[in-house]
Amino acid sequence: MQPDRRVSLLDLYKLWPLLRGLEGDRVERVYSAGELFALATRESVLLLSPRRGPALVRGGVELPPGASRCRQLGELEGRRVDVVEQVNGDRVLLLRAGRASLVLEWVREGNVLLLDGEGRVSYALRQREMRDRVVARGRPYTPPPRPGDAFSDSLASLYERFRASSRRAAATSMSLAASLPAEVVYEAFHRRGVDPGLRASEVDERLFAALLSEAREVFLEGLADPQGGYEAPGVPGALYPFRAEHLGATERVEGFAERLSSLIARLALEDARGPPLEDVASKLAEAARAAEEAARLLASHAWRVDQVLEAYRRLREERLPWGELAERLRSEFPEVVSVDPSKGVVTVQLDGVSVEVQAGLSAMANAERYFERAKAARSRLGELQRSRPSRPAAVVVAPRQRAGQPWYAQFRYFRTSGGFLVVAGRTAGQNELLVRRYLGPGDIFLHADIHGAPATVLKAEGRQPGEEDILEAAQFAACYSSAWRAGLYAVDVFWVPGGQVSKKPPSGEYLGVGSFMVYGKRNYVRGVRLELLVG
Repeated sequence: MQPDRRVSLLDLYKLWPLLRGLEGDRVERVYSAGELFALATRESVLLLSPRRGPALVRGGVELPPGASRCRQLGELEGRRVDVVEQVNGDRVLLLRAGRASLVLEWVREGNVLLLDGEGRVSYALRQREMRDRVVARGRPYTPPPRPGDAFSDSLASLYERFRASSRRAAATSMSLAASLPAEVVYEAFHRRGVDPGLRASEVDERLFAALLSEAREVFLEGLADPQGGYEAPGVPGALYPFRAEHLGATERVEGFAERLSSLIARLALEDARGPPLEDVASKLAEAARAAEEAARLLASHAWRVDQVLEAYRRLREERLPWGELAERLRSEFPEVVSVDPSKGVVTVQLDGVSVEVQAGLSAMANAERYFERAKAARSRLGELQRSRPSRPAAVVVAPRQRAGQPWYAQFRYFRTSGGFLVVAGRTAGQNELLVRRYLGPGDIFLHADIHGAPATVLKAEGRQPGEEDILEAAQFAACYSSAWRAGLYAVDVFWVPGGQVSKKPPSGEYLGVGSFMVYGKRNYVRGVRLELLVG
């Protein structure tokens, strides 16, 4: 049986370089097929599934019949993806394109949202008013609250959250309390030799601490191998970001991100297509047959079934414990298979067939319910067979690549007299993209010493640029800064090796899109004249 695979938090961290590769790509078309959304760029197709998570496909994908251009997200078409971000450290992905932002949540029931420039919801797949937040058009977007963090929260607070779900299985409670993937927690229990089916109430703080420590180790083990994953031989879809011994996934494979993205894409497309019509028709026919058989058996054994139900109601009035009630009922009526007082259901065996009956109804009333169920299944089957010839064709979505264009064509660029490529961003989003994706530690980063200037990169490509090359790059950076619009004659420009530029801010501070931290000594080119030759 294929695992019900979804993108976990650990998966997301290992997929991150792949997803960040979207930055700078232009969204050409947006499609939807039910709850599945597809963004086609010139390089790839991004599938967004509220159930499975994101999947980036380099080739084309075939969306199911009925897929169409998504009018609600049409605002994204023609815009470049400036930034790809994770929200709140959770399974929430945000793509910022101009003033609009697209959000995919694959926690709880999942959602896809479009936010305006003020962070308000302009479209939501699901609008809900929940205990901890409201998702509605026109309201500010609030991400799902995250219960806890296994790496930053104190042991005491995590254990308190864990014990709050004392009636759950211990592995489930730990996964929820510490925001750890379930498979990571189960692996920790396996390695420690602890039964994951224990109730949370049976796990003391000392054992909890040991299991939590083991789960952290499993998580970090996966992060330490960014390219690798593990498969269970012979089990389709059994691909995990760490060595999952409890699942038999012990065979290491390379290219985990690409493999997982392909797997999630396939599962998301299967979700959107639904089961084959032949399978649906077969299940409907079987459901109708089983319901008709149950109705016939109840009608044939109505007198005996009514006796069983009368005895059940009498025992319920005695307020017996459920176990004792079931035992006494079975001792009097051997045909009773099981009893579920919480649902008011008694299962009886009639001529070798198990039939569920509602204890609050008579045998014939139960038979009538089964006849109605069979009638509904037959009706649905007829509709399905009549509609089959008119099914629309599938929709193929593929990247729209522009042949022969280099990566830097989207930016401002030129080559110095020494042959070095110099690239500058046109917008804050392009500045972000240029530094995050294309600035290497051996390159030169330049910036005019004035507010409102592009990030400029001189690509060294293993060579050592001379003073003349740096001066020309500095002049390029100066001319496209706000100094030109201000009518200044000259401006200072600083430069540093690429390794001194970082997106990591000091503790407690935040860096906006297109902003960076420059650490270490800055080298200045003073009084750079604003002169630019075009041609």
